Amino acid sequence: MRLTLKITIAILLGVALLFSIHSYLSIQRERAELKERLSREARHLGTTLRNLGGEIWRSGGERAALAFFESSNIASGPLRVRWVWLDRAASPRTQPQIPLSKLEALQRGESLSLLAESQDGHDYLLTYLPLSSPQGRLGAIELSESLDELHGYVEESLRRSAWLLVATVGSGLLLMTLLGSLWINRPVRRLSEQARRIGSGDFSTAVTVSGRDELAALGQTIDGMRQQLADAREAEQAATREKFDALEKLRHTERLATLGRLSAGMAHELGTPLNVISGRARLIADPDLPSDEVTRSARIIDDQAERMTVIMRQLLDFARRGTARKESVELAAVIRSVVDLLAPTARKQGVTLRVTEELPAVRVEADPGQIQQVLLNLALNGIQAMSQGGELQLDLLSEAQPTEPQKVREGSWCALMVRDQGEGIAPEHLTQIFDPFFTTKDVGQGTGLGLSIAYGIVEEHGGKITVESTPQQGSCFTITLPRKEAA
Repeated sequence: MRLTLKITIAILLGVALLFSIHSYLSIQRERAELKERLSREARHLGTTLRNLGGEIWRSGGERAALAFFESSNIASGPLRVRWVWLDRAASPRTQPQIPLSKLEALQRGESLSLLAESQDGHDYLLTYLPLSSPQGRLGAIELSESLDELHGYVEESLRRSAWLLVATVGSGLLLMTLLGSLWINRPVRRLSEQARRIGSGDFSTAVTVSGRDELAALGQTIDGMRQQLADAREAEQAATREKFDALEKLRHTERLATLGRLSAGMAHELGTPLNVISGRARLIADPDLPSDEVTRSARIIDDQAERMTVIMRQLLDFARRGTARKESVELAAVIRSVVDLLAPTARKQGVTLRVTEELPAVRVEADPGQIQQVLLNLALNGIQAMSQGGELQLDLLSEAQPTEPQKVREGSWCALMVRDQGEGIAPEHLTQIFDPFFTTKDVGQGTGLGLSIAYGIVEEHGGKITVESTPQQGSCFTITLPRKEAA
């Protein structure tokens, strides 16, 4: 509505200005024409009076001529006729109303029309026609006509023009308001609503503005933009889904690779209970075995079977590919599950796993499977780095500070630390270890994706993973995560 009002005011101001100029010029022209007409009529009447007065002057004398001029006032209507002398010897009654200095043209025998103002403030049109007496004294017939009628006409014209201007502006304002609402306000309102919908991410509603004007073209452009944005968002969503699917496949592949590295240790771990079960089964097969020994052997077989079931369940749970889901996770439980999975591999490698007996109760909002995968990757790398054996320390800090360049946000943080006593990482490799497919291991010993996937998982959980390493002394990986505040 404001745009319509601005356009309307601008147009009406222009119309009012042009109308005012036209009215002013028209009134001035009519006023000039009226003056010219009055002057022409006065000259015509004056010429007639001058001819008649001259004849009477020659035949009847000065007195008869002056009486004739005096009596002419009755017949001339609004014109007032006087005889005036054009010399300084004239009496006040016969002196012209205009100073003699302005009547020099009469000395040359020319007629003259002038505007003058009377003592009572009224304007007059004075017309002088020179006439010489038979004695040679120069005089003139003075015809004066009041311009009150002219001023009244002008004032009436001004009033008519003013009322016409007011009527034009009022009707124009009303018409422009109606047309502006129909042609501008409604289309602009529809375009604004569509722009707000597009800004909020709603690309489902099309907008059409009828007509062939600029607003209709703008509506078509906005609708084309809406369709392009809808197609782009759909393509982006499809690409994002494909990216997540590919990322999940990579993570699953890395889980299977980690599972392969765990298999040797697990095979040894399963061998011991199988041997126990086999020996106890042979004992039970002896018919001379006492009944209490049979019962004891059966209980041992059940315990060992349960032990193998737990081991296989852990492997299957880790290898299973599931959908990512975040939930309230206790990190201490995740660390213990990782220790259980790593125990056989660590023993085979001659590595001792160290975990604080009383881990702090810390909860985070995370996917437990993904956090477990991160810890397993880091811990397995640490075990493989200790070819001569050593200690692998897993720590959980309930209070920690996020590391740069991570943006610090409000809330508390916790940290998971995996520290080994291996060969360490060369300084020139520290900036590359999280790059995909970068590895310093021999061919067939690693995919080069473990640390890269771990880095991505931690970033998705709003955390940061960093490393400190000293060659020949070991490395320490620190995972900083935002804590879940207690309800």
